[in-house]
Amino acid sequence: MKKKHLTIILIFAVVALSAIIAARLITSSDNATTGGGGGRDRVIAVEAQNPVFRPMTETREFTGAVKASHNFVVSARVGGRLLSINKRIGDRVRANEIVARLDDIEFQNSLEEARAQVNEIDAQLAHSEAELHRAQDLLDKGIVSRAEFGAINAQVEAQRSRRELLRATMRQRETNLQHTIIRSAKDGFVAQRHIDGGTLLTAGAPIITVVDIDTVFVELAVTERDYRSITIGKKATVSSTAVPNETFEGSVYRVAPFFQAASRTAAVEVALKNDRHLLMPGMSARINIVLESDPNAQTIPSSALVNNGAAIFVVDGDRAKFVPVETGIYDGRFVQIVSPANIDGKVITLGQHLLRDGARVNITNADVPENRGERSGNRERGSRGN
Repeated sequence: MKKKHLTIILIFAVVALSAIIAARLITSSDNATTGGGGGRDRVIAVEAQNPVFRPMTETREFTGAVKASHNFVVSARVGGRLLSINKRIGDRVRANEIVARLDDIEFQNSLEEARAQVNEIDAQLAHSEAELHRAQDLLDKGIVSRAEFGAINAQVEAQRSRRELLRATMRQRETNLQHTIIRSAKDGFVAQRHIDGGTLLTAGAPIITVVDIDTVFVELAVTERDYRSITIGKKATVSSTAVPNETFEGSVYRVAPFFQAASRTAAVEVALKNDRHLLMPGMSARINIVLESDPNAQTIPSSALVNNGAAIFVVDGDRAKFVPVETGIYDGRFVQIVSPANIDGKVITLGQHLLRDGARVNITNADVPENRGERSGNRERGSRGN
């Protein structure tokens, strides 16, 4: 019986203790407001400092791959036996420079045949036109009939049409003969040699691949968050592990107008000069792009933000004042405050998470000196978005 009474007493004791703890938690919750839970009557030790105007730059690093400014295949435009190819991998190629030759004997013979046929039809047509003139005179004198004259005239027209056809054939064969000399369309370097001399080629067969690396592009993928901040002309710094201790300056050259459905990213090309030919197509690269900069931004330590970065506490006499803010550039340590344009008072940087609006505070740190020439109390700024 005594054990039963003892058990009941213990149960009541546990319930009472739980009720007391719950009541204290509820009271503490009721006293808390945005930014912390410090009461008005209790003095809270904090650290604070003035906002500072300083240059701010937000840079984002991306990864990408180097691409040649152009990459094309020099191919045979007519079929034939490759007589010679005078370029090897790594050789410089100039625009319109001869890189290979086909055996042109058959093309020369074909052209001579076409020229002979044109000469023959020219002679036939000259004779027929002379006959047509005589027939016209005889028709005027009534010696030949109109039917006979019409037959001669039809023969002349047929020969004229045939002459045009043969002339077109001759021009085509002249073009084919010219195509036995194979030239590069643009400047560049030989990246690949597909065949050797003596090979029998078909029309369209690749001979060499030419790339231009005097200017290269670095292609990267950007997300929706950064897309609007990256515009044509923005400066970029490029580096590669394949070229240690070197950086290359470039700018955004092209921005794709759509996002890939699978990755939700858009392609961006950064163009840069490659005069020393240190960057090669296919290399991986790191690209740093300045998304935003402000030479005189109002800044505070990023640790001072409360309410998920939407507010700060400012010292107002011996009280803490809750101030909603609009932030801008963030560099990891400091954040730009866009609105309000000029913060009135010191910003609490330590202990702010214990505060609520109107809480009493005591600043314990030494006064942080302002950067003379950077602080501007009457600076006017327009409100900007994040």
